[in-house]
Amino acid sequence: MTYLTNVGHGPLKVPGFGGIPLDFELPPESRFAHGLVDYRHSPRLTKREMAMLRLIQHITETPGWHRLVLDPDEEQLTQWHREVVKGPEGFLISDLAWDWCISELREKAKIWQGTGRLLVFDSSSAVCQTDASDSGVSLEDFQRQVAQLGPQADHESPLVDPSLYPLVYARTPVLTSGGQVTPGYGGPESCYSNRFQWLPCEIKFLSEDPLDVGINSYINNLNPKNHQDLYGHLERLITCSIPSWNEVLFYGNTRGRHPPRILTYGCHIHNYMEDRKIFHEVERMLHWKAICNTWEEWQNRCDNVREYVSGPEPPTWQQAEPLPKLSPNLLDEIQPEQWEIPKFPSQIARFKRRRRAWFNHPEPSVSFSYEQWKDSKFTGRAILPQRVGEFPDPLHHLYIPVRLQETFRRDGLQVVIEISRIELTPEKPTYSGDTYFQTEGLRNDRIAATSLFVVEAQNVTPPRIAFEHEDKIHAIEFECKVPDTMATVLDVEKFELWEEKAPQALHTFARVVYLADPTQPGNLTVIKLRLVDPHYRICSTRNVPPQQHDWWATEAQQAAGLDKRLPSELVQLVMEQTDWWPISRADSGRLREELRRDHERKRKAVDECVGHHLVSYLPYDYHAARDATDSSGVGYESP
Repeated sequence: MTYLTNVGHGPLKVPGFGGIPLDFELPPESRFAHGLVDYRHSPRLTKREMAMLRLIQHITETPGWHRLVLDPDEEQLTQWHREVVKGPEGFLISDLAWDWCISELREKAKIWQGTGRLLVFDSSSAVCQTDASDSGVSLEDFQRQVAQLGPQADHESPLVDPSLYPLVYARTPVLTSGGQVTPGYGGPESCYSNRFQWLPCEIKFLSEDPLDVGINSYINNLNPKNHQDLYGHLERLITCSIPSWNEVLFYGNTRGRHPPRILTYGCHIHNYMEDRKIFHEVERMLHWKAICNTWEEWQNRCDNVREYVSGPEPPTWQQAEPLPKLSPNLLDEIQPEQWEIPKFPSQIARFKRRRRAWFNHPEPSVSFSYEQWKDSKFTGRAILPQRVGEFPDPLHHLYIPVRLQETFRRDGLQVVIEISRIELTPEKPTYSGDTYFQTEGLRNDRIAATSLFVVEAQNVTPPRIAFEHEDKIHAIEFECKVPDTMATVLDVEKFELWEEKAPQALHTFARVVYLADPTQPGNLTVIKLRLVDPHYRICSTRNVPPQQHDWWATEAQQAAGLDKRLPSELVQLVMEQTDWWPISRADSGRLREELRRDHERKRKAVDECVGHHLVSYLPYDYHAARDATDSSGVGYESP
C-alpha cells in the first residue's frame, strides 16, 4: 500500500512527488466520494421525494421553525399545509408525504436545538447548515480584519485567492529532500493539471478538546505576521466546520449518506388502453361511406366521439400521457371538413384514451416506514421491484460514520482558504455569480468538502447557492407500460436546484446578488474553507516557502541587515532588481489565468462525461438498450 506523507522532515511522498504519480488514486473504499467523474447518486429520487425535500427546506427557513414543529403549533402547521397544497407542487404533497415531512422536521428540530446543525436536501449527498453564532468568532472584529486586506480588485479576484501563487510543478521551490515531479495524465479530457495545484495550509489538533485546532503552516496569500488575529478567527471557523464535514462526507464505495425515502422501479397505469365501442365505430378509413350506409349513421357515430372526447379526464399531473403539444380541448384539433374522414375522429378519440390513462406518484411509508428509514433498515424494499436485478439494492442502507477529529488526529487536516469581499455600488449594483455549475478545484487538489461562511452582508439580497449532482439510472431495471410516465415519476426531464455547506459530490452554482437598496453601496464578505480529503496528503505550505516577492523581500532585507548597511535608495534598487524572485506580481497574474484555463478545461471534461439517458426509451430491455447505443452513441447507463 502506498504511504503518503508531507511531515516536513524526510522525503516528500505525495501525488506528483517521491515517485508517486500526480494522478495517483486511492480505491473508493479508502477515500471520500467526489464529483469529478466519480460519484453518481443511484437510484434517482422520485419527483414526490424532491418536492418533500423542498418543502422541508422551505419550512426550515421560517424563523423559529424548530419551536413551531416541536411544541407543536397546530395553527402554524395547518397554515403551512394549506400553503403547500395550494402551491405548484401541492399535488405531490399527499397526506402520507406531509406526515413524513412533519416527522422528519421534528427529528431535525431536536438535532438543531442540540447541535446547531441542520441537514437539508439530505439524500445520498447532503448540505449542512450551521449556526455559527456559538463559534466564538466576533463578526465585528472579523469584518475589521478582512477590511485591513484592502479593496478587492474585481469580483473574480478574491482578497485571499488560492489560484494566486499556487504550486507550479517544475518551477515552485519545494522542500522535497530530493526527487522530481512525477507527471500524470493531464490531457484535454482530464480533471488533473500537469502544471498547477492549490496549496492548502496544515491544520493541527491541539489539545484534549477533540475540536481544538490550530493553523500549523501559513495560509497562501495571507501573511501570518501581519494578520495573526485573522488567523485566529479562521481557526475557529475550521473548528466549527469539522462537525459539519463529518455529517456530509461519505466513502466512495457506499451509496451515500441516506437512502431514498421512496424506492420504486415501476409505476401502475390505470385505465390503460380502455376499450370503448367508439373505437370500433370509427375505423381509420379514408371515407365514412366505407363503414356506414347512411350519412345519419355516420353523424351518430361522430356525436359519440364528441361526447367521449368532451368527457372527464384526470388532472394533467396525473395523466400517464398528457400530450402537452395538443390543445386542452381535443375537439379543437379537428377541422369541420375533417369530420367526414374517419381517421381524424378516430385519432382524437385515441388521443383522449391516452389522456384518460392515469397514475399516482409513488408514496412514502409504503414499502418501509419513516422510523425504518431513519434507522436505515429495510430501505432496499421497493414498492415495485427491479425488473432486471443487475445492481440490486441492499436490504439495509450502509453508512460508515465519519469522525475527522478521531481518524486524522495524528496527521491533522489540510484546508484551502479563500476570502472574498464583493463590493456593490449604485453604478455596479449586481454580482453576477457563477456562469456554470462547478466542482471545487482540480483533481490534484483532492477537495472533499467545502464550507462557506458569510461574515458580512450589508445592503445586498440574500446570497444563495444552487446544487446539483449526477444520477445514475439503469433503465433496464424499470418497468412501466408508458415509458414517459416513468420519466415523469423520476423527473428526468430537468435537474433540480438546491439551496444553501456541501460535500464534493455536489456541484455548486452561486446565484446572482443585487443591492437591496439600489441607491446605497453594499458588500458581501464570504469565507470559503475547502477540505482536502485527509486520506491523501498533498503538497502544502508546509513544503513550499512563500512565493510572494514582497514576503521574501521583507525577510531578505531583515536577514541581510540591508537597512543598516545600505542607503534606502540602494535597498530599493536591490529589491527592484530582484522583483522576479520567487515569482513577480506580473508573472503571478499570468499564471493565475493559466490555472483558470485548467479549471475551465476540467469543467468541460466533467460536463462531457456526465451520463446521458435515453428518456424516450425508459424503460427498455437489454437488446433495445444496445440498439439505442449503436444508433445514438449514448450509453444505456451512466459511464
